[in-house]
Amino acid sequence: MVEVQVYDANGKEKEKISFDESVFGDSVKARTLREVVYAYEANRRQGTVNSKNLSDVQGSNKKPWGQKGTGRARTGQKHAPHRTKGSVAHGPHPRSFRVRIPAKMKAIALQSALLAKFRDGQVSVVDGLTFDKPKTSKFAKMLDTSGLARGTLLIGVDKEDRNFYLSARNLQGSLVRAVSGFNAYEVVKQRRMLLTRAALDLLKTGTKLPAEAATHEGDAVAADAPAEKAASGKAAGKQAGGKKAGKKTGKKTSAKKAGPKKAAAKKSGAKAGKKAKGS
Repeated sequence: MVEVQVYDANGKEKEKISFDESVFGDSVKARTLREVVYAYEANRRQGTVNSKNLSDVQGSNKKPWGQKGTGRARTGQKHAPHRTKGSVAHGPHPRSFRVRIPAKMKAIALQSALLAKFRDGQVSVVDGLTFDKPKTSKFAKMLDTSGLARGTLLIGVDKEDRNFYLSARNLQGSLVRAVSGFNAYEVVKQRRMLLTRAALDLLKTGTKLPAEAATHEGDAVAADAPAEKAASGKAAGKQAGGKKAGKKTGKKTSAKKAGPKKAAAKKSGAKAGKKAKGS
């Protein structure tokens, strides 16, 4: 259990409440958190930087002077990379830096980030702060009084509140997010976290697996079910086919075995008939 400081709407200390941080796990998964944060930073890159190679530089490809007879060093195109206003050798070109982050990995990283914030005492709660209309001065005064105006601040609300957002967005270093929109990158990047009382109540149940991951897993299970049925159907078909083939082969072999007996009976009958005629 950790203690969280609660401030009133004017920024004065009101009380301290206990919060069970174990809803986010037993320990901070530092390696997973680091990889996810790196992935978020990579996905923020535009990847539009470009440079001109030898074929992109405009101008003539004529050789500046002859290969021999001038006493100077031999040279090729005047737009070679080592010459002034020349091309760039092995320079950057537009490309995508996007990294796919598995949904379960996102969830684990978010839990670890929140757990680290609570254990480090960087989470505070404000109670009774509401806005009938956007009022930045009211929010700024509350932060100055509470001492939260220094450094970056992540403000968590229980649901989307336009007046709250408009009141805080113009404050330097502040970022307003609903609890359902938290991600590991923003939680780690902002130095402190300020939650409303309702937002803290939502976090008491912990962070569940995102619906996206559950959907993917459901799709995978649903996709596997027809395949299993098809496989079982094929196996049953093979068994049935094997039985039919066995019956057919049995009939043929019995017919083959019966064939010579009938021929021998006919021969013996013909011989008996000849003997009867001879007698």
